Amino acid sequence: MLKDGIAYLLKFAPKEAYIDDLINGRLYMNAAGYYHGLPGEQGDPLEASMAPGVRLYRYTSLPIYCMYTVRENDIVDNAVKIPKRMIQEFGCEDGWIGIVQYDSFARLADRHTTDDGSIYAHGPISYGVPGPKLIREIFEGIPHNLVIKTPKYAYQKEYRIIGSRPVECRLLPDENHLGCKIEKYDHAELDLGSSLADFSWKVSVASLEEARDGLMLDLPHQA
Repeated sequence: MLKDGIAYLLKFAPKEAYIDDLINGRLYMNAAGYYHGLPGEQGDPLEASMAPGVRLYRYTSLPIYCMYTVRENDIVDNAVKIPKRMIQEFGCEDGWIGIVQYDSFARLADRHTTDDGSIYAHGPISYGVPGPKLIREIFEGIPHNLVIKTPKYAYQKEYRIIGSRPVECRLLPDENHLGCKIEKYDHAELDLGSSLADFSWKVSVASLEEARDGLMLDLPHQA
């Protein structure tokens, strides 16, 4: 039985080379705090906030890698409809989609989640408001705030890989606001130590067929 009914993970990218990196087992990750300043729906000013609607942050330096979850009940006639909103907001109209078989990927990622591993956790995002128990645990040192997002982002069906090693963050002068500083985060490169080629594929967005409010992505048959 697949965990949470997840069958595939998708990665949207504007360049084919980014998908090739994924297939080769290299994940290029940005710190959670990096998304505070991004425009549009790629950004989230409340990323890594510790309580609902409050810009009080923790774990902003932990790197994350985001994918799109396809569950069994999303699949019809071995295809899934990708909302055009996802393609447009992630700048992938002329880009590529990586398709990863979930169970094989999860087994590989699990090998890196030991006490001294490079992955803190991986799993689907929950969309809602954390309760008092979770908020207390966040303050005590458990980064639940990196796996819970506000419901406005639920259409992104995000699956997240969270790195265990914080990246460096520097304060730099804000050229647009005199006397203010902005956070500048390094990125992280996570090497899974194995190629995903046996259970992943890639397709160009341009090759997909139009559907109402979306594009139809044909999925590979699982063995």
